[in-house]
Amino acid sequence: NTDKYLIAVTNPSIAMTVAVIGKVAFAVASTELLSCILGRKLIFQTESYTRTKQKFERAKERRDKTSTSLAVKQAAREKQSKQTSQKSVDKEAKKLQRENEELSALAAEVARRHTMANFYPSIVFLMLYRILAAEYSGTVVALIPFDPFHFLQRITFRGLSEMTAKELQTLWMQSEGGPDATIPGANSPLSPDVSSVTQACAFAFIYLLCSLSIKMMVNMAFGTKPPPGADDGVGTLMEAPQSQKLLKNFGVDAEEVKEVRKGFGF
Repeated sequence: NTDKYLIAVTNPSIAMTVAVIGKVAFAVASTELLSCILGRKLIFQTESYTRTKQKFERAKERRDKTSTSLAVKQAAREKQSKQTSQKSVDKEAKKLQRENEELSALAAEVARRHTMANFYPSIVFLMLYRILAAEYSGTVVALIPFDPFHFLQRITFRGLSEMTAKELQTLWMQSEGGPDATIPGANSPLSPDVSSVTQACAFAFIYLLCSLSIKMMVNMAFGTKPPPGADDGVGTLMEAPQSQKLLKNFGVDAEEVKEVRKGFGF
């Protein structure tokens, strides 16, 4: 009987939706803002990080100068210039290799600080999710104006069990007006946008949307970005000489790993 899956939509439900979404959005935004402030204070404004970043920027300038110098000497060598010997070119190439290794090590150190700054907030957000999920367990926090496809229902309906329309309406009104609340207009015509109980939306989907939008915007506005050359995350850490040696010790070809990362867009 498809009638048992029909649900009625009332204006108080919309007000409740806005309040819950606003609360979740505020919790995500304030947590991310606090994480950015603490990260800047405890990591990015410390003398250790500032010194490492300055070393990285100086090493990058030296590497760029050496790279330019080597390119000029190689071009002159190709023109059979008597002033540029092969020995001079080889010496410059070895110098460039050493500076690239030094730069990779410093870039990995800078990236490690940023990775650390992102790791601890991840634990805090996991705790925030568990707290809010426990608070809104089994609670319908929104109604989606379309019937989501099956895969999306696993997210939107997470934490909600299959229920009849009457059970869903009761649960919705209890979360808003208490256990004795009535449903105004329950016998009125249904909204054309809502026709199935699967349009009920649980907390997890709202939290996911807030994490993908509000959290990202707050981080873009107040977060500290790594300098260019050390902003590839795990990729920067893997380019460090220590990581390359570790991969070789395990019999892993560093070039193959690099190709795999490029293939997956990492």
